[in-house]
Amino acid sequence: MQTQVDLKRAWNEITTIQSIKDRVVLKSGKPLHNTFFNVLSLIAHQDGTTIQGLTHHPHFLATSLSTIKRAVNCLLKENLITSTQNSQDKRENLLSIVEI
Repeated sequence: MQTQVDLKRAWNEITTIQSIKDRVVLKSGKPLHNTFFNVLSLIAHQDGTTIQGLTHHPHFLATSLSTIKRAVNCLLKENLITSTQNSQDKRENLLSIVEI
């Protein structure tokens, strides 16, 4: 059982995350899906990650490759991230957050 302090800390983090998520809005005016927000957040955390890197991250082990690809494509279309070909391995595309 978690302590009350741990649960209070968790609630603070949940509300902070929700506040940030609410500020990321798609061009259509719709909010960003939770999985898409999680992908965006991990790309911001691990600049230069790849789709393969996302799929192997423990947070996304239960998320299908097609869902991750759909999230990446949406984020690219919305100009929230960029994709750059890796100069060392042309098969890889490095994902980065777009600074606004």
